[in-house]
This record gives sequence, structure tokens and C-alpha cells, in this order.
Amino acid sequence: MEKENKYRGVTTLVIVLAITFFVVLETKLLVGGSAAEPALGANGYVAGEYIGTGSGNNGSIKVKVTFSDTEILTVEVIEHGETVGIYEPAAEQIPAAIVSAQDYDVDGVSGATMTSDGIMKAVKDAMEQAAK
Repeated sequence: MEKENKYRGVTTLVIVLAITFFVVLETKLLVGGSAAEPALGANGYVAGEYIGTGSGNNGSIKVKVTFSDTEILTVEVIEHGETVGIYEPAAEQIPAAIVSAQDYDVDGVSGATMTSDGIMKAVKDAMEQAAK
């Protein structure tokens, strides 16, 4: 009985340590553990309007992104070839989420993954152009 409790305690400790290791590793990766590349816009932007392009499900998606010196002000999809009925939720939700998060990497819209990714890539393109 005493031997079983000893092994149970050791097993529990090993499991807790393994979980802790993976949580720390995942957290480091999520917050950008690699300091080699600063976040886009970390040093601000050159204010103005920029056109970015990304690939959607049915070709290119173009966005117009307006920047101040310090933030993303607006995101507008100006050209696309995406499927009617699938495109609209992504075109409404993704730009608003990007402005709110001040980052192109936001959650995509379920059922419109390729369109969501295309909009995010287009905004990333514009951010790269505007970044100081």
C-alpha cells in the first residue's frame, strides 16, 4: 500500500511538471518568444492610407487601411472575388476585429476561413508598408 502511494505521488509530480513545461512553452510561443522580429507597427506608422493585397478563396482581396502615427484607424475591403453569402460575415467581422486588436492576426470567421485569411494577409501587407 505504501509503495503504491509513493508511485502515485511520483507519477502525479511528473504529470504536473510536464503540464507546467508545456504551458510555459506555449505561453512563450504565443507572446512571441523570438525577439528577433518586433511586432508590425511596434514603432508606429507613417500616417496615411495604404492598399494591401491578400489571397482569398477566389483570387485577390484588396483592402484600404488608414493609419495614424500610432494606430490602425479603419480597414475597408475594396475589391474581392469571394462567394456571395460567405464573404459578407468575414468582411463585416474581420476588419472590426483588426481595428479593435490593432493587429492583423485575429480569429477568422467560421465557414469563411479562406476569406478571413485573405483579409488578414491584405491588412498585414498594408501594415508592412506603413510600419516605421
